[in-house]
Amino acid sequence: MIVKKEKLQTYLDKLGYTRTEFAAQRGVDVAEVNKMLSGEAVGYDTAKKFICHMKADRAQHYIDWSAIGADNPLEKDAEDSYENKTEDNAE
Repeated sequence: MIVKKEKLQTYLDKLGYTRTEFAAQRGVDVAEVNKMLSGEAVGYDTAKKFICHMKADRAQHYIDWSAIGADNPLEKDAEDSYENKTEDNAE
């Protein structure tokens, strides 16, 4: 997972969280938070904890979907696109 680093930094600043506090709340290593804030991909465990802690409906807005080459599965347009691709393949 790759997050929108500026948006995540703004979130941390708004709440007054340090990288260490943010990492501790999610049970991940500070190095993983540093990766997030540098625009690098983080591992599955960190991504899972990030999404679970923030809840998917909020986390989806922090994930950089274009950077990972995927559509946001929680957006209606993404669902419609998936359904259309599935229907096209069924023919």
